[in-house]
Amino acid sequence: MSRLQQESVENRKEHKIQENIAKWQSVEDPLAPLSEQQLDVIYELGDLVSNLYSKTEADKIEEVTKKGNEVPDVIYKMQDFIKWTIAVEEDIKHENLKRFQNYYEMLAQYQSKSKNLYDLSNNALDSLNSLKENYESVTEKTNYLHDLSEQLMANQRILKEKKQLLNSKLQHFTNFNKCQESIERLGNRVNTEDCTNVLDKIDESVTYLNAHLHYKESRIYKMKYESLLNNILNKIYDYVNNILIETTKQVIEPDLKIQTSNAPNFVDSAFSLYYGKFQSVSSKVKFVLNNLEDREDKNEQYKNVLSDCKKSFFAQRLPILNVAVGKALNELKEKYQKDHSALFRSCSLFTLKVCQDEATCYSYFFSKQSSQLNDYLGTLCQHLYDTLRPNLITINHIEVLCELCGILRTELLNEKVMDMYQLGKYVEVIRQLWQDVEERLVFRTNVFFQHDLLNYKPSPGDLAYPEKLEQMECIAVELKERSDSRSSVVSLESQEVAHINAAEMAHFRSYTGNSPADLHGMWYPTVKRTLVCLSRLYFCLDRNTFQGLAQEALVICIETVQAAASLISARKTKVDGFLFQIKHLLIIREQIAPFQVDFTVKETTLDFSTVQKAAMDLISHRNKIFTFGSHNALLEFLLEGTPKVKEYLVDSRKEIDKQLKHSCETFILLATHILVGSILQWAQLSENYLQTLGKLDEASQDVSLPKKEFATAQLLSTTINEVQKNIKTKIPEIQRSMQLYLANRETEFILFRPIKNNVINAFMQVDQILLRGGYSDEDQLLVGCPSPEQVNILICSVSLTTGQDTKTVTV
Repeated sequence: MSRLQQESVENRKEHKIQENIAKWQSVEDPLAPLSEQQLDVIYELGDLVSNLYSKTEADKIEEVTKKGNEVPDVIYKMQDFIKWTIAVEEDIKHENLKRFQNYYEMLAQYQSKSKNLYDLSNNALDSLNSLKENYESVTEKTNYLHDLSEQLMANQRILKEKKQLLNSKLQHFTNFNKCQESIERLGNRVNTEDCTNVLDKIDESVTYLNAHLHYKESRIYKMKYESLLNNILNKIYDYVNNILIETTKQVIEPDLKIQTSNAPNFVDSAFSLYYGKFQSVSSKVKFVLNNLEDREDKNEQYKNVLSDCKKSFFAQRLPILNVAVGKALNELKEKYQKDHSALFRSCSLFTLKVCQDEATCYSYFFSKQSSQLNDYLGTLCQHLYDTLRPNLITINHIEVLCELCGILRTELLNEKVMDMYQLGKYVEVIRQLWQDVEERLVFRTNVFFQHDLLNYKPSPGDLAYPEKLEQMECIAVELKERSDSRSSVVSLESQEVAHINAAEMAHFRSYTGNSPADLHGMWYPTVKRTLVCLSRLYFCLDRNTFQGLAQEALVICIETVQAAASLISARKTKVDGFLFQIKHLLIIREQIAPFQVDFTVKETTLDFSTVQKAAMDLISHRNKIFTFGSHNALLEFLLEGTPKVKEYLVDSRKEIDKQLKHSCETFILLATHILVGSILQWAQLSENYLQTLGKLDEASQDVSLPKKEFATAQLLSTTINEVQKNIKTKIPEIQRSMQLYLANRETEFILFRPIKNNVINAFMQVDQILLRGGYSDEDQLLVGCPSPEQVNILICSVSLTTGQDTKTVTV
């Protein structure tokens, strides 16, 4: 019993120990709690112990197995139970690890095999390294052999190049004999490829020798080659020259036969002779001549021989063409003796055709342009100038000269002709003729200005104004009446349309002017001649020349118009004279407006006013003539007595406007004097008296204006009545004259408005004098001076343009 109690006590102690052990590190209530640092220290100590006394996995398994075998059969104590429990756990763990044991053994086998394979790969790598060293050694030796072979090949190539270079250099020395033999074999066959090959070899050798003159025998062989080249070029020249001479003989002999036979197809036969023969033989020399032209820039000898060939060509062509062109131009001159325009046109076109044909014939032989061709064509064109120049001097008519200018400038000097290089000399000759025609035209124009304008003597018919205008107006009225009578049988609708058209035409004429004076035939002859002459010169002369002539012509024309106006004023009335002048000045201004030129001309004059002053100073200081110093009288005369050059501009348009303005102002004053001259005269006397009276003192002012004999109310009333009657009769006459000369309502209105204003101002002046002169109310009533409104109504009532005047007054 006691034993059982003792075992129970021990069991309780074991159980207590187990509980304490279980609660030793309990999470909720540990018996010996440790901090995190203490736990880390314990873990580190455990790791150290395990590392020191660690066993392999196989030892552990074997140890577990032994312990398992040592498990007691009977468990008496708690320690035995714990051992048994540990052994069971180890068995369970061993059972769990048993399935990995085979895999572990297999890995161990693989490890041993891998080690063997690693050893084998190391052996193979060592063998490869040895093989690489052997390969590099062999490669190095092979590269050395290859470089040595390339060096040998390069040396061989250099030797070959040196050999070729020596051969090429020696070739230019050794080819001389071959070239000489080739030239001897050629003979006269210079128009072949063999000749070209020989020339190529000679050119190549000469070029090389020129570049290597430092060689020992270069200069000697150069001279030999040049002599050889000269020889073959002489053969070429002789060959070309002989062909040209033979061709010329074939042209001249048949040409003489054709000229003597007077065949009808002479022109065609001559053309086939002059150009057909040369064209046919050009194929024999074209190749060699083109070859020379290609080599012209290489050597001076080629250029000289080519120039000699061209000279030979022109030397054979010139005698033939000189005779033919001269004869043809003389025939044209005889044919068109009286028609200068046809003569200039036909001769110029013929020469143009000859130049073009000659340029074409030249192109049969040569392909490049030449100055010798221009000289040759210049010689042919000189025949044209020599033929036309004497004929030009005999032309005196400006119309013919203007027509010739147009022909030369527009027809013969067109863009197509100007752009052709071979027609340069032809263009020069035509321009020279054009300049000669212009010079002749300017001279004849100046003669025309002097004889036909400035020295023009008008006939009675030229000065028959306004009779000519009235006669032309009557003719126009008769023609209108005849046309109205013929159209009286038309339908009503046609009459309405005609009425509308007539109204529109009447409105057009009223503002643009349809006076007989507007017709060219009714212009004063000098005006018509001047404008016609300027219109022709405008398209013929250059701007500067035309401006100078136009300015001179307009000045002379204005002078002739003024002289004619003076003659008309003396023959009829001053109103006719001024209206004639105004109308023709308007015509001149209107007709010169389209000319797009400046009518301003700079004129230069010498001012001798300083010379007179300097001469007077020299005379007054005669005693200082021979003095030495700055006050020498002779020296001062030379310095100060030089005439001064003055330049000033003369504008013809402004002169016309100035003269027109002066004529209009004079006409306005004249018309005003005709209408209210007596009133203006009385007003002037009264103003003078009032001014004189105002200068006197009060004691002397005993006689007032109404008491003067010339200013009495009765006399003034009579004067005003006469003026009013004069206005009624004269205004229609003046307006009738304005309509007859001007025939333009706007111009008439502009010219009549200041006249009307002057008339009204004259009556207003009289009214003011009546107020200032001390006229009583009875005297003013007796005088009966009309108011401005009454004067305006009076003028409008008698005016021929009442509607327009009324509108103007209302405005």
